[in-house]
Amino acid sequence: MPETIRIIGIGNPLMGDDGVGIVAVQRLAAMELPEGVEVIDGGTVGLTLLDLLEGAQQVLLIDAVEMGKAPGELEIMALDEIRLEDADAGGISLHQTGLAQVLALGRELGPLPEVTLFGIQPDSVARGLGLSPPLARAISPIVDRVGGWLRQFGKPF
Repeated sequence: MPETIRIIGIGNPLMGDDGVGIVAVQRLAAMELPEGVEVIDGGTVGLTLLDLLEGAQQVLLIDAVEMGKAPGELEIMALDEIRLEDADAGGISLHQTGLAQVLALGRELGPLPEVTLFGIQPDSVARGLGLSPPLARAISPIVDRVGGWLRQFGKPF
């Protein structure tokens, strides 16, 4: 069975920079991707993220993450590096059910695929459409980094 790699953008495009994951996967969806690579607009998935992980061997999540860094800065984290202790506080994500909470629950329910998070520091998470200038400028470099991530699995991009 061929390997399935899923790239899931998470966020709310009605809340400014919180939509960065959605904008990134929209850009990726418009490109020719290697066979076996799926791109999904996960919206503000919450617990339904566990369903989106099912059946994939590798998953890349792209999301706005408050990290105290410069707006648009990208941090790449493997599942083991995502601070699951933040699950009790709802940390890691800007959404109703924090990403750390969902991943912690997923680990309790059974094995998860290999998960990598591209966390992007937002500038402004407020009601409104569109990304702030620093995040709009970060989209092309994020897409380039996704290409590098895919190449490590033999998926030329």
